[in-house]
Amino acid sequence: MKIAKELAREAKRKGICESWHDELKRLDDNKKAMVAMYVKGIDFCLSNDYPSNEYIRANFKGVMEDFGVFLDDNINLVNFRRCISLGATKGRVEVTSYGVCEVFAKHDSELRIIAKDNAFVEVDIFDNAIIYIHAQDKAKVHINRYGGEIIADPIEIGDSAMVKIIEKHKKTY
Repeated sequence: MKIAKELAREAKRKGICESWHDELKRLDDNKKAMVAMYVKGIDFCLSNDYPSNEYIRANFKGVMEDFGVFLDDNINLVNFRRCISLGATKGRVEVTSYGVCEVFAKHDSELRIIAKDNAFVEVDIFDNAIIYIHAQDKAKVHINRYGGEIIADPIEIGDSAMVKIIEKHKKTY
């Protein structure tokens, strides 16, 4: 069976809306388009653990990394627009100058997030993920915490930097 049809069937089972279901069926096994759709619909995907890490590993490794999606990888990203960290991904995400980055830390990921200069970093953290925050200069880090652990030592936060943590008090979106 084709990947797009398998994904569409599973997404329907998990409650995806009809228009997204139809769009997914039409992708005709274009893996780049599927990963782009995953990123666009990240709230549905993360909320439903969809598709499973095993499915992602078997079908999208080697394609997804260009879109900022990482599974069980060691990463060192500088000024990436996005980082979706799944499984046991470990590493660092650095954002400098006037850079903007979205970070999604899920499962057992462990990330060191460094924000410098006038950077802005938006983080959603879930499950058992751990993030270490280092902010300096006039950088801003905004964190939506659905789970996981946030380590932000005041020594690592500069005088003009801002780190804001919003406790969501629920498991997912």
